[in-house]
Amino acid sequence: MIIRILTLALASPLLLASPSSTGALSAQESDSSQASAQEIDTILDVRLAETASLSVDQLWGAARKLAIEVGDEYGDAFDAALDQRLNGAGKWDPTDSAKGKQTLFLAAARVHGEDPDAESLHAVLTPLLEGTQADLILGALSLVPLIGYESMEEDLRAALTGELLGFAEDENRSAALRVRAAMTAHQVALGRQVPRAQRILNSFLTASDPGLRAEGALALAQLGFLEDAPEVQNELEALANNPGARGQLASALLKQERLHTFYGNQLRHAREQRSEMVESGRIGKDIKALEDLIAFVQAMHLEGSAFSREDLMAAAYRGMLGSLDRHSSFFASQSFKRFEQDLGAEYGGIGAYVSIDREDSLFTITRPLYSGPAYKAGMQTDDKIVRIGDWPTIGEKSDDVIKRLKGRPGTKVKLYVWRRGMDAGLIDRPTEDMVIEVERGVITIPPVHHEMLPGNVGLIELTTFSKVASAQLKEGIKALQDQGAKSFILDLRNNSGGLLNEARNVADLFLPKDKLVVSTAGKRKGRQWKTLNSALVGDDVPVTVLINRFSASASEIVAGALQDHARSTLVGQRSYGKGSVQNLFLLPGYQDDTFVDENDNRRFDTWEKLANDHNGNGEFDFAPHIKLTIERYMLPTGRSIHRELDDEGNITSPGGIEPDVNVEQIRRNGWEIMEMRRIQGTGKLREYVRSTYEGNEGLFDKLAQSDDDDCNVYPGFHELFSDLGTVLTKQDVRFLLRMEVRRKVQDARGSAFPLGDFQSDLQLQKALAVNLEARGESAEGLDSYAKTFDKPTEPGAPPTLLARAEDLRKALDLVSGTDENGLSERQLVALRKLLESASGQN
Repeated sequence: MIIRILTLALASPLLLASPSSTGALSAQESDSSQASAQEIDTILDVRLAETASLSVDQLWGAARKLAIEVGDEYGDAFDAALDQRLNGAGKWDPTDSAKGKQTLFLAAARVHGEDPDAESLHAVLTPLLEGTQADLILGALSLVPLIGYESMEEDLRAALTGELLGFAEDENRSAALRVRAAMTAHQVALGRQVPRAQRILNSFLTASDPGLRAEGALALAQLGFLEDAPEVQNELEALANNPGARGQLASALLKQERLHTFYGNQLRHAREQRSEMVESGRIGKDIKALEDLIAFVQAMHLEGSAFSREDLMAAAYRGMLGSLDRHSSFFASQSFKRFEQDLGAEYGGIGAYVSIDREDSLFTITRPLYSGPAYKAGMQTDDKIVRIGDWPTIGEKSDDVIKRLKGRPGTKVKLYVWRRGMDAGLIDRPTEDMVIEVERGVITIPPVHHEMLPGNVGLIELTTFSKVASAQLKEGIKALQDQGAKSFILDLRNNSGGLLNEARNVADLFLPKDKLVVSTAGKRKGRQWKTLNSALVGDDVPVTVLINRFSASASEIVAGALQDHARSTLVGQRSYGKGSVQNLFLLPGYQDDTFVDENDNRRFDTWEKLANDHNGNGEFDFAPHIKLTIERYMLPTGRSIHRELDDEGNITSPGGIEPDVNVEQIRRNGWEIMEMRRIQGTGKLREYVRSTYEGNEGLFDKLAQSDDDDCNVYPGFHELFSDLGTVLTKQDVRFLLRMEVRRKVQDARGSAFPLGDFQSDLQLQKALAVNLEARGESAEGLDSYAKTFDKPTEPGAPPTLLARAEDLRKALDLVSGTDENGLSERQLVALRKLLESASGQN
């Protein structure tokens, strides 16, 4: 008996699959259930002992092998033995790696059996999730979607999802763990929790940590969110060029998406059959079939009752339009309201950028609009609005707070504002001396920020092509001309586009009259947009345009037109490649609510009365709209900027605008970014600026413009640096401190700096060099640039070499700053990572 048991425990799959062995086992199983239990226990003891030498990834294969070899033979008795071991484990130390591996192994084997108890498995996996060992946590997260969560009580399932979402939002966790937690949450979430999970995953795409962006993109693609997601696609395309498992996965996902696009194209051909369907009477049958399908889904789907008919119809519309191309889409009423406001750039309110501060969870002014009522009333960056009238904002959703801040221009809103340095108890119990009363106004979101840079180079940042874009850009150019600007840099980076007419109007400021800006080609007769006026910026004034991979649509039209007319040099990265034209249409059969337009601005304002409320909800509602691709943009030379795909979904042309000078930005190491966030989270830099600013206003204004990369110009800098206890270099801390100084100075002066900063922005540095060269000058001849520009080790050095040189510089700074006590343990870790990075080992 013992020999046979050990053979079973250690046998190869071929031996266990043989007819003779199967027959012998079946005969013995019928002898005695007690003997079977003893055999299973012995097998489990042997296999559990083997887990000590396995990695977590190897556990899955071993567990599956056990389930096939033993589970299929012993059936329910094997499942019962696994349940007994799992439920009898009791409490154990989550730091016990051996016990953790055994638990994962048993749980993985159990999910291959019949009817695993989801709640019991959840209880078993919880200590692993609460532990500190990354591989065990990742293993537990990988198992959660397999435990049969569909059978869990709704409250427990919601709580599990909430725990996973909290895990994903914990910035102290590694990128791999956060992404896996968010992905698992999305898989197990109840319908109402899915949007939060998706928001978290989407937020990873804008993270400064490239590892987090990459993991987030892979997760979103695996969950099916690759279409209409340029950030995901861009990350995957970059990963696909790399060797290894992640590169292979990215390549496979992109191929899958191309196939999806191909079949989407096939669906479009079905529209040609419509006339035949009308004649045959099939249209009515199809509508009835859709209604029957909706009823069937609501009745039979696990969470069908959570979806209204309107929800499912909207999903059908999105599916239909999404099958046509990446940019055709459906807007439900609320979605279209947000879209329309973004393009309009105007609303009634206090005028401020706001968010929930992740450090203290308070509703915070991230920056006031300097032309708006809030700033004029005395509100500043980092002010916390803790109460509006008698309504506390603590714990409320950001959207709900914003609704109360908006209102009819001319009306007043009473705000209780808490600032750092005040008694924390005043957050919950604000007093009247904290009140700032703001009179609401018509708010125009400024799309333009400008600044005069050394050498009389006018920098203008255009963030979107809203209704006021060209008018405000014109004002910015004139202001810089009055200050003596000799040349201009137009920054279109991260500008995703907007209104076509505004693209023409912006190009009009730089091109002579009657120059072609863009034309269209499609089913209907093509159209042309030409400049209407003489250029505001003369041909003899050099213009450089900055673009990157997030510059799209209208940005590409302007950049491409200036490039085609040889009016500008383009610097940066290839743009996105969105060269198709979409028009907005009402969904047939629907109408917008109507209202009394008291101020004749052709837009509904919250204080205006409804004339026709179609659904009787007392609120103004837009009708559902569709955005439909109808044409392609063509640049003046006839080239298309659109990313082209063949019938199989393969990219035949990358599209976009290729800059004249390619420049990549240097990206910091992940550990540096985490340490920078930690330092910012302490609030010490902001407190330094707050306490030091008074009496040093002139100095801080100068430092905001440029500090020449000199730490010594900040009063008490070295004491501040020592107090931070950081492994970052003094230059890194100076960089963070100057960011805080710039925030303070822009509040004081009442105008925002453009995001581009010549001291740290490689693309802007190159644009300045190109711009000055066109004037016959050199950046090296200007003191501010000579001291601060990053210099490659050799002409044309690629970004990777620049990054390595920067890492070596930081390593030298770290060593040179060592006192007689030598390097601390944290400094040694930082030094090792810098040297590994510089040598290309990470």
